[in-house]
Amino acid sequence: MRLLQAPAGHGIRFQRTDLPGAPVIPATTDTFAPDELLRRTTLSHENARVCTVEHLLAAVYALGVDNLLIELDGPEPPFLDGSAVMIANLIELAGMLSQQSPCKSAAISHPISFTLGDAGIAAVPSEELRITFFFASQHPLLRRQSASWIITPETFTSQIAPARTFCFVDEIDALLRDGLIRGGSLASAVVIGRKTILNNALRFPDEPARHKILDFLGDLALLGSPVKGHFLVCRGGHRVNAAFGQFLRKELGL
Repeated sequence: MRLLQAPAGHGIRFQRTDLPGAPVIPATTDTFAPDELLRRTTLSHENARVCTVEHLLAAVYALGVDNLLIELDGPEPPFLDGSAVMIANLIELAGMLSQQSPCKSAAISHPISFTLGDAGIAAVPSEELRITFFFASQHPLLRRQSASWIITPETFTSQIAPARTFCFVDEIDALLRDGLIRGGSLASAVVIGRKTILNNALRFPDEPARHKILDFLGDLALLGSPVKGHFLVCRGGHRVNAAFGQFLRKELGL
């Protein structure tokens, strides 16, 4: 993967250099692939797809990168350790340039709510971007937990980006049958067993809830504009995030 400078107005786009014609896939709510939103965010445009983009997009969005070309020689970005901290650190190391062009931003001006099945997302006005996630589980090691953070480059890099993706031992066989996690290991995800966490320890006591914030932020990035508001998410996942993103884009007139 290579992250390349892009001109003002370009937005965030992926380019599959391994496919004939090196097709480009814009990172917008219009390119969600609805059939691949169970455990990851997949984007599709014409005959090209790119999978598991949410961690990378969360880092790009939180750090304030508006225009970027992401070259990939395969179907998904490197998964690394299952978090976004390595990508965030590399972006900060490379540095960013200010462009002489206005950036279209948006803000929640009145309370709104959205539901899909047993998942719900509410948003209220705020001077910052804050995400609160309520995580519910029947697993004895997790139960219920929540996390709430104002998203700035500093809080994202130190408090949200290090939170790793996670799965339960009982899910592994089904995920493999679906063609997922084929390169997965304890080095790339938190694996939660029936009585213990196989990785020995979490990076944060509420790491699963923080990772859900990371995922939500990556899907929110597909709005294509910075947004201010307090988002409260209950039982969220990529499918509801995608539907909410399309709803929110119409609400905000983006």
